[in-house]
Amino acid sequence: MHEKREHDALKSEIERGHFVRAALIAEQIGLPEEETRNLRLKAIGQMAAIYRNAHGTKHLALQYGFSREEIKKFLEEFADRMKKEGNTKPLEPCYDYRTGRYLSFEEWVDHYLKVWDKLSA
Repeated sequence: MHEKREHDALKSEIERGHFVRAALIAEQIGLPEEETRNLRLKAIGQMAAIYRNAHGTKHLALQYGFSREEIKKFLEEFADRMKKEGNTKPLEPCYDYRTGRYLSFEEWVDHYLKVWDKLSA
C-alpha cells in the first residue's frame, strides 16, 4: 500500500511538471538509476530553459553529480529536441537581468557556462 502511494505521488509530480520533486521521489523509492537520471535531467532542463535559473541549474547539476561538460552537452541536446518537437517557446529570447539583454536559450547557455565557476550553487 505504501509503495503504491509513493508511485502515485511520483506519477502526480511528473504529470504536474514538478521534475525536481519527481527526481527526489524516484530516488527515495529506489527506481532504477536510468529512470532517476532521466527525471534529474528533465529537472535540469526545466530549471535552465523554463526558469532560466543559472544558480538553480548549477545547484541541481552538482547535487545530481553532473559535470559542467555533461550539462553543456545535455542542454544542447535538450534545445535540439525541443526544436524537433516544435516546442520553441522556452528557447525564445528572454530578458536576463544580469546581462541586461534579451538572450535566446542558446545565448543564455553559452553565457552561463562561461561564468559557471563564478556561480554560487
